[in-house]
Amino acid sequence: MQYRVGGTAAYAPERVSPGEVRTNSAAVERNREKALSVNYGYVIFLAFISIATVFMCVRYLKLKATITAQTSSIEKLESTLQQVRSENDALLENVNNCLDWNHIKDVAINEMDMKYATEDQIVWYNTEESSYIRQYSEVPSA
Repeated sequence: MQYRVGGTAAYAPERVSPGEVRTNSAAVERNREKALSVNYGYVIFLAFISIATVFMCVRYLKLKATITAQTSSIEKLESTLQQVRSENDALLENVNNCLDWNHIKDVAINEMDMKYATEDQIVWYNTEESSYIRQYSEVPSA
């Protein structure tokens, strides 16, 4: 007699009576022992990887804390800079308001005998660059 199995049909499971002890073959026992045994090289490898992962996580958290502290410090310094600039602008405005330019001009002309430059005292230079000129030596007379 020949049985044909096709499609999704499966073999019927073997029935084991309650008092019957089932024995496994030697190959099954060896595979089970091999699966349950621990390879020490693999354990050492996993331990090393675990330690490296923990070390990298701790290092990451330290770097993140450092960056957060530096960001906070930069924000405080920028706030201080803005406050100092505001105070500086206010003091400059106060100084400019206190200066009497007409009085300074009057003292310069009347008490110190200063005069406006005449046209023959002005020396004009043409530069190809759009910058300023530094005088490192005496200007030759025209």
